[in-house]
Amino acid sequence: MKIAVIDDEKMELSYLSEAIRGYLSEAGYLENRVDTFQSAEEFFGVWEVQGYDLILMDIYMDGLSGIDAARRIRRLDADVRLVFCTISNGFASESYEVGAHYYLQKPVSKQRISDMFKRLKMEEYETGRFVILPDGQHMVLRNIIYTEYGNHIVTVYNKKGEDIRTRITQTEFEKLICEYPYFWRCAKGIVVNFYEVEEFGGHFFEMSNGKKVYMSRRREKEVQKAYMEFCFEQTRREIGG
Repeated sequence: MKIAVIDDEKMELSYLSEAIRGYLSEAGYLENRVDTFQSAEEFFGVWEVQGYDLILMDIYMDGLSGIDAARRIRRLDADVRLVFCTISNGFASESYEVGAHYYLQKPVSKQRISDMFKRLKMEEYETGRFVILPDGQHMVLRNIIYTEYGNHIVTVYNKKGEDIRTRITQTEFEKLICEYPYFWRCAKGIVVNFYEVEEFGGHFFEMSNGKKVYMSRRREKEVQKAYMEFCFEQTRREIGG
């Protein structure tokens, strides 16, 4: 596991990095590396896309802030896990915007670090979860942007890899994926992944692939309520509430 820790306070940086090394050793992680940086600028001087599995950074730093650094990271790497280390949860909405996985509150303790890694493990499991379609194809759930049904065929639009087409009824397909709370049918034959919503337009979603998906008038209020609850829960989880 390759980890980067960024904090402009030297003592905080040293304590956090040593605490992480201690946890990894006690937890039995045999191969790991923890690199430390005293500024986001120093980090970007050596960073390569997909070079780290986990990046922890302070939000309040001189120069480039943690939020601005996270935005820059996310433009090039959508998958790396981001954790903000801070004494305040006042940046909850911004952390959700950049896809932060966790808030590690200061002062940092061994228990808080342990809780963080447990949560990240859960996230890792969730992002790798898949279902097997009747024709034998494996469909990674968090890879789905949205799905569309027509002429007895479901088309699955994916973030990575090729889109999937499979012969299945819409009812059977929804039984496979709609038990997961981030999938919702917003119109006849259309299921969206809330994680992949880039813009909420009231009566439509703009998805991460740029497509606009419209809600049916009959389902509009129900879908809007579900999406707002999803956003609230995501923010609550990310601030450790």
